[in-house]
Amino acid sequence: MRDALAACGTSLAFGVLGIVLLVAGARWGMPASIDGPIADGGWTARTRAWFITDGFSDPPEMDKATLHQFSWTIRRASRLLMPNLDRSRGYALTLHVLASRPPGVPLPTLRVLVDGAVRGTIQTSNDYQNVTAELPSRSDAGAVVTLDVSETWVPATVLPGSGDKRTLGVMVDDISIAPIGGHYGLVWPVIALAALAIALAVAGVLWCGLRSWLGAAAALFVTVGFTWLLLQDAAFIGTFVERLLHVSIGVAIIGAIVAVMRARWPTIAALPEWSIAVGIVLCVSAVKLASFVHPLATIGDAVFQVHNLQNVHAGGYFFTSKTPRPFFEFPYAIALYVVALPFWRFFPTVLDLTRLLHGLALIADACVGVALYAAARRQWNDRLTALLCAGLWPFARAPFESLCTANLTNVFGQGMFGVALGLIAWVAAGTSTPIAPLIATGVLLTIAFLSHFSTISVGGPVVCAIGVMLILWGRTHLRRLGGWAIVIALVAAGASYAVYYSNPRFTQVYSDTMHRVAHREGEAPTRSMVAPPSVKGRRWIFETTDNFGVPMLVAAFAGAVLLARRRRREGMTLVLGGWVLVWACFAALSIVSAIEMRANLATAPVFVCLGAYALGMLAQRSRVGVMLAALGAIVIGCDGLRLWLMCLGR
Repeated sequence: MRDALAACGTSLAFGVLGIVLLVAGARWGMPASIDGPIADGGWTARTRAWFITDGFSDPPEMDKATLHQFSWTIRRASRLLMPNLDRSRGYALTLHVLASRPPGVPLPTLRVLVDGAVRGTIQTSNDYQNVTAELPSRSDAGAVVTLDVSETWVPATVLPGSGDKRTLGVMVDDISIAPIGGHYGLVWPVIALAALAIALAVAGVLWCGLRSWLGAAAALFVTVGFTWLLLQDAAFIGTFVERLLHVSIGVAIIGAIVAVMRARWPTIAALPEWSIAVGIVLCVSAVKLASFVHPLATIGDAVFQVHNLQNVHAGGYFFTSKTPRPFFEFPYAIALYVVALPFWRFFPTVLDLTRLLHGLALIADACVGVALYAAARRQWNDRLTALLCAGLWPFARAPFESLCTANLTNVFGQGMFGVALGLIAWVAAGTSTPIAPLIATGVLLTIAFLSHFSTISVGGPVVCAIGVMLILWGRTHLRRLGGWAIVIALVAAGASYAVYYSNPRFTQVYSDTMHRVAHREGEAPTRSMVAPPSVKGRRWIFETTDNFGVPMLVAAFAGAVLLARRRRREGMTLVLGGWVLVWACFAALSIVSAIEMRANLATAPVFVCLGAYALGMLAQRSRVGVMLAALGAIVIGCDGLRLWLMCLGR
């Protein structure tokens, strides 16, 4: 109880620090004006953080002449809502608009109303124009800006063959806001909610048992991360702070559960720092999830995922998807969607459902970090190395790239697979073969195989290869574990095939895809799974360095050499060795054939373990080694953070 109260006091202090950083950032860290399109069209599909739209076309379109993205107003009166704009000062709002009318269609007059009062009027033309409206100061917060168009038109009635039946007003390709003679301010509800969100998240992390410099670093990471996200695109003006609070409530609940468990079971499964590992993963995952619920986050294929979820919700369980060019077809497994169904009613809109799927995939991925800690701690008996496994995993590039592109079923499946392999490695690090972890492994593997076709395609061979490695080179119980691993893999694959992949609808899909692959259909030198080996070899090098990052690859290579020299016949080494062997085989297969699996994503835990082992061994050598290991961990973390910035368009 004393520790819990101390954590609460610390969290409140960091909540206050968050307020200071947020106010300072809004005052001195914001640009003179915030500008950009109404939203991003195409694949990224980003929205804006400082306003909410009502009555604009979705998705945005591209002006071929200027290559600018634009949005049509699709009503006589379309609105921009800024719910948390501080009105203690005035602002200048500027819109870049175009009538875009064909000959014979009248050009409309555009009026800009602020809170119901006309603040700007122009006669539009077929050339871009700026219209500026002042948002005057007042006592109440928030603003409603209305774009009132005198004349709308329907392309289908004017342009024969267009087929566009929308009611269109004017095109808006840029919008900007700038404070008049001052700086951006914050309203008290946003300040209070931001402080509460930071305090709850920090409390949740600290309740996991993080203390001293580690607790301070985690609390500072959450505080700075949340504050920085609130400042991006002036998200403090919009509703992002409410999403941030929801994330923090979840973090606090998890932290409270861990605190209760830690009080009852300080050591679980011979793991004395298990709660600290959970806290480290929870800390980074909180900021990561907050990034994905930010309006600027790349949507990617998330809407496609939601459409699949809607099909499952409607009772359609068996369907297929296609690879990139040349579009090989394969069954699209649905375990993630089934897991999401109980939460359906709490996420009413399409964007809400994308966040639900992102959250579930990220939770599964976060569990891998804890599983890696457990296996490494038991095998290597080194606290620092094990905690490095937990700390480096959330920054791994391959899972984050898949989260960013919204290959969410694959991330979820690989998360389940990574936890299952972590259990196998944990058992291999012991001296016996208990039945409970083996049953849990079988359940997790079945869920993983029912989550994505590439998970069963890569995961099955990985587990079987690990089993063979344990049988051939392991001692005593490792050989028995190897046999069990092969049996579990076969049972999980058989169960997933019987439940899903054996559906008669897929019979022709398998036949057609195998025929197309065998005949190298769609061969092309670029942007194709079917390309000459020289092209695919260069592509593989690029993708490998991109998926893992050069710092992680260097550290992992060093760790592999050290393990091969010192611990070549240990259970953990054999598990990692079988895993890497299958990855290498799939890499060679992807170069010489049209068969490409997500082997890099499936093998990311291996590189994290190897990199953590190298850094841990370096830290044991001397104080200089500690400094170099810390620097290496920071470089790997920053390399992963670069992807976070890219996902947010930063």
